[in-house]
Amino acid sequence: MQSTMIENTDVRVSRLSFGTASMHHVFSALQRQRMLEAAALAGIRHFDTAPYYGYGLAEADLGVFLQGRRGAFTVTTKVGLYPYGRASHNALEVWTRKATGKIYPKLSAPEVDWHVKRAANSLNGSLKRLKTDHVDFLFLHEPDINVINTDVFLRWLETERAAGKVRYWGLAGEPGRIKPWLTSRHPLATVLQTRDDLMMKSANFILENGRQLQFTYGYLSSINTDESAIEIMRNALLRNTQGSILVSTRHPERITELARCVK
Repeated sequence: MQSTMIENTDVRVSRLSFGTASMHHVFSALQRQRMLEAAALAGIRHFDTAPYYGYGLAEADLGVFLQGRRGAFTVTTKVGLYPYGRASHNALEVWTRKATGKIYPKLSAPEVDWHVKRAANSLNGSLKRLKTDHVDFLFLHEPDINVINTDVFLRWLETERAAGKVRYWGLAGEPGRIKPWLTSRHPLATVLQTRDDLMMKSANFILENGRQLQFTYGYLSSINTDESAIEIMRNALLRNTQGSILVSTRHPERITELARCVK
């Protein structure tokens, strides 16, 4: 698969990345590993995860997959949004918590916490679940520029980078969350991951600010046309020419199908 160097970094990633946000919908641990293997066999070399995805299950699954081959892949995780209570390590517990959350929404909604101490503990927990000593990117997850002590966060990230735990940092979230950081030229906005689409082109604000599209997602879910997924992905790659497009699916054959666009 084609690869690209992410702007403002020396990290090269595959043009398609695999997002693990919905992996917990696959009940079988073996099937989840097969899905990650399918992504790797298709040429995908970058994986995106977060402690909130599957209440920690996505990171744990990815950690199993990465054992013995961490150097062949790049990884993103996040801080800021956390599962209510402790992390989960099996699908039954995740599904039970999700079902309970339909009755008590607080149990399934993310905990939002922008204290650096919580972020530091979360990063250590993520590294443990991922079975690695570092991540290539650490993103602030749906960051609100009005409530984050940005100076404290920046100093903490610099400390973690000096310790070798984080190579680069940035922001991940909806365009409305990301735009004020970019327009103010904030140093936390080094790498950006946001939703985009082919009709409204909601990530245009990045290009208008003289930046490249780095990590984008949402193309397949935002278009309601008769176009095939292959056609949509080809057009998405023409739109995001310098970065990586996140895809997320529960079907290994879909990963193989989409990867043909970037062989």
